[in-house]
Amino acid sequence: MLDLCRIDSFGNKRFKLEGFLLEAQRQGNTALISVGGNRSNHLHALANIGQEVNLTTIGIVRGEEISTPTLDDCKAKGMILHFISRNEFNERHSSAFKKSWLKRYPRALFIPEGGSGFLGTLGVVNILSGINLSVYNRLVLPVGSGGTYMGLSELVGDRLWGYPMVRDASLPKRMQDFLPTANLSDIQLDYSAAGRGFAKLRPEDLKFQHYFLEEIGVLLDKTYNLKLARHLFQDESWSGHWLWINTGGLQADRD
Repeated sequence: MLDLCRIDSFGNKRFKLEGFLLEAQRQGNTALISVGGNRSNHLHALANIGQEVNLTTIGIVRGEEISTPTLDDCKAKGMILHFISRNEFNERHSSAFKKSWLKRYPRALFIPEGGSGFLGTLGVVNILSGINLSVYNRLVLPVGSGGTYMGLSELVGDRLWGYPMVRDASLPKRMQDFLPTANLSDIQLDYSAAGRGFAKLRPEDLKFQHYFLEEIGVLLDKTYNLKLARHLFQDESWSGHWLWINTGGLQADRD
């Protein structure tokens, strides 16, 4: 469990940033630059960790300039924010986008959205440190960009299943690019928890969130783990011992 009802917890994001921090140290970078939305768990974690290690952080934010609790925290931690149009943001995966921002901040290390990529997979394996995996016949987790899944894939093998929150046929190939040694056919994704789409909830989802908090004492984030947990609780087809990896990240739940 990577979050225990704490809004200021970073979930899986701290683990995904470990490889980038080591690379920044190796290259002698003085800044970290990345992209995200105005309630981005990734940017929130980056701002906090950047302050911890005394590195300047730059956040490229989708949409018009607004104030959210997440962005207010980022600024308080010293993050420099730039707001760009949605059309510009749609180019965030292109090499031209990366080059343009590194030209502006030449001593920065560019971190892909969500902290995914090969470097993002390196620290993820530590999520399962101290857990006896031999007792589980399946490990499941929600999938956004897929970096956490790929970081765990070599350790867990075919027992690992990911549940994307959006139906995107191009997702498996992008995930494979994070870890070139992986085979596309080995990436196991189940889209049955996606529901209406990314961050789109039904009233019954919110009722389940309240139930889970009251009964279990854990607040599930609305973007990923809420929908996966509800799906797993309703799925009567599974058997054996499953380990659900709650990847955390509660920025979307802040008012």
